[in-house]
Amino acid sequence: MKASISHIFLFNGDQVRNLKFEEGLNIITGDSKTGKSAVIEIIDYCLFASRSTIPKGIITDWTEFYCIVLKIMEKFLVIARKKNSNSMYFVVEIDPKVLENFSLEYFSDKSLMDLNDAKKEFEKHLGISVLDTRTDIEEDKRTSGGKVTMRSFAPFIFQHQNLIANKHSLFYRFDDFYKRKKTIDDYSILMGWENAEYFDLRRELEEKQKELSRNKKIAEKLKINSEQLRTDLYNSLSIYYTFLGKNLDSEISLSDLKKLSKDLPKANANSVADQNLPLLLGKIDHEITEKKKELINVENLIDTIKDNNSLSKNYGSNIKRLKAMASIPQVVEEIHCPLCEQEVKEIKEKINIVQESNQMLVNEFEKIGVYVNDTSEESGTLRKQRDQLKKEIKSLSIKAEEINNQITLEFNSREDYEKGLLLKGRTEATAATLIERSQLLAADKNDFTELIEYIEELKSKLSGYNLKEKLQKAEVLLSEKMSEICNQLDFEDEFKPGKIWFDLEKFALKYTIDERENILLSEMGSGSNWLAIHLSAFLGFLYLHSVTESSRIPSILILDQPSQVYFPKVYGKLEEEEANDNNKKDDNILQVKNIFKVLSHEITTIESECGFKPQIIVLEHADEEEFSQFIKYRWSKEGSKLI
Repeated sequence: MKASISHIFLFNGDQVRNLKFEEGLNIITGDSKTGKSAVIEIIDYCLFASRSTIPKGIITDWTEFYCIVLKIMEKFLVIARKKNSNSMYFVVEIDPKVLENFSLEYFSDKSLMDLNDAKKEFEKHLGISVLDTRTDIEEDKRTSGGKVTMRSFAPFIFQHQNLIANKHSLFYRFDDFYKRKKTIDDYSILMGWENAEYFDLRRELEEKQKELSRNKKIAEKLKINSEQLRTDLYNSLSIYYTFLGKNLDSEISLSDLKKLSKDLPKANANSVADQNLPLLLGKIDHEITEKKKELINVENLIDTIKDNNSLSKNYGSNIKRLKAMASIPQVVEEIHCPLCEQEVKEIKEKINIVQESNQMLVNEFEKIGVYVNDTSEESGTLRKQRDQLKKEIKSLSIKAEEINNQITLEFNSREDYEKGLLLKGRTEATAATLIERSQLLAADKNDFTELIEYIEELKSKLSGYNLKEKLQKAEVLLSEKMSEICNQLDFEDEFKPGKIWFDLEKFALKYTIDERENILLSEMGSGSNWLAIHLSAFLGFLYLHSVTESSRIPSILILDQPSQVYFPKVYGKLEEEEANDNNKKDDNILQVKNIFKVLSHEITTIESECGFKPQIIVLEHADEEEFSQFIKYRWSKEGSKLI
């Protein structure tokens, strides 16, 4: 995702420290204890870290207010945080002029937000809005799934001084089991391969599969032998037939018994009890009508959410199209009459007005960006309401049909009806119970078929995400890029030729030699090897996150002291060493120079493929002519420094 850190501001009343960065390679070089390493902690603190890890001392004593400005596409996201506070400012700007002469006064009319609220709003502007990653609604949010957080991409951005050549760990925050698991779980979402709709479909599929499994188990449990059912039904119905003075064929089939149990012979007409049945039927019909109205409203809401989600997926491209349509080509500075060749200032003034209006429209388009919101929870609630209403309507319809059948029955005499009423009712109820026990769900094949078809429809929708295929392609691309970069760095010959492979499901890195032996990072045995693996891995991720259009991970990498593997050997004595050693260059210095050469080359490669430069910020002791063009600040104990 195209992104960069534009500014860092530190405030102490009217005093301000301002660091300005650009896309591409940015280097801050200088002595120890000048504030270089604190830069990475300040950025982390402003990116919604739960607590401050800014080194205690001069910087924390001086600074009252920390602020960073991120440029995401064409928007500027201003994030400011007080010292030792969870109160934040979060503001979206389009005009870069607001950053000129930037001071605390800027926040005077802005509202403070809670850290979590500010983080949620920031995530929406990145296009990250998934509130629930559970695949089973019955799982506990605290231990499984839960909200996706932008903090999960922090391990891909920061390489601290104690980590950049660590032989035991690659990633920042991975010493915490929960944070490690959260980063791995959230990665597919941060890459744009999964979204809120995906997890909503997963939960619904799990729910429907459980429903189907429960129904099948109940059906199997309650199913009885067909012959036993025929015997039980015959015994129950024959008692009623005997009461009526009729014979029931002893050879009657099970199928006919089932039909007969639903339409027993008539008893007696003009029953007093039947006088209330039409009124009851009317009430039930009215209730069915109201339930159907509710169902229509719920289904309309579900369709509306689906339509809105569909529109939101495509709004980014639509905004680009509208922006292109709104753009006005630059005109010449002067406009002349074609007849007399006199300058026509009135037309030029009108064109300027139109251009200003047009620019305002373009700015409004830019403010929209990739803002997204998760509606899966609302969709899940509405689906439950829909299913419950369908069940209630079906139950009421069955009840109405039974009453209607009773009303239409003709009875022979009041006396026979009064005598047979209780027995007839009991016989019907007994027969219905027996049949229901026999085939509670299997008897209604349409319900099973509808549920199975819906499950297949959900599976089809999920297959459209092609998650496994995307993951495999990314692994291949990432591993090839890591291996390519590693071959350019200082990697021991005994491990060559080899290949890095990174497993994106387990977040495990292995190094293979001729595809015969897997070597772990801790087994490589040299600081230069560990550094090469770290740089290769994180430049590989930077490449992957930049070339993947759907990625929501900012194309930013911050490295702290990559040269430390080659020094504390005294730095800056290249000319003296050349004179003393017959112009032989110090290999350590050459390797440091090569690091910056590789960094610059990868930035150029990404720019050629993506059309933008990723941002790499390096905090370093080294300062050589070959990479002086990338040095933004030179700090020293006696001269300028962070504070």
